[in-house]
Amino acid sequence: MLEQPQGGPGWSPSATVVLGFSGLTASVGDHIGHFYQTHEEWQQVLIPYLKTGLEAGDKCVYLMRPNPDWRGLREALAAAHIDLATALASGQLVLDEGRATPEELREWFTSVIAETSGRFRLLRWGGDMTWSLRQTSTSERLMVWESMCNTFANPPAVFLCQYDLTQFLGSVVIDALKTHPLCIIGSAIHQNPFYEQPEVFLEALRRRHAAQQAL
Repeated sequence: MLEQPQGGPGWSPSATVVLGFSGLTASVGDHIGHFYQTHEEWQQVLIPYLKTGLEAGDKCVYLMRPNPDWRGLREALAAAHIDLATALASGQLVLDEGRATPEELREWFTSVIAETSGRFRLLRWGGDMTWSLRQTSTSERLMVWESMCNTFANPPAVFLCQYDLTQFLGSVVIDALKTHPLCIIGSAIHQNPFYEQPEVFLEALRRRHAAQQAL
């Protein structure tokens, strides 16, 4: 496990985090998968998630898909009464393109957590996971990062990973299920029966990679 610093005022390892949509809450450290098929489904979760976090004093980092619809996103945020320019300028909101390797993501995540400590309540880390189609050469790298998210010790953060089911192969979706302890299904969060502990998943991934290389 990787030790992480505590968050800012109001943070507690046992705190309940209001997600902002469907009346759902999470606990600090939760890693949640959201699988969607339409732009509307994506937006109905993302916009209130960011709005609630910004209003609560959280730092919000969101990894964007390739060629994002900035105008549509800005309009949706404005409709939710979010001052995007101020949130970005203050550093409370970060919209990013991601990193190329799991190691670079871990380094960046650790630095963001350090910046969050003492300044913001906690970190809302999320992403439309199609960002990885631009940055990573294989889905394996993305899944190493997803599994790595489950190894941070009591991070003052919540993770929300949104998967567009129209953009990923079924095999990738299965791996995504194996790396998320919690999943949003409909308007509820459920414990994921397909989740695998990081050491189990990463060993299976290593063996699969070795078998593919041997072909």
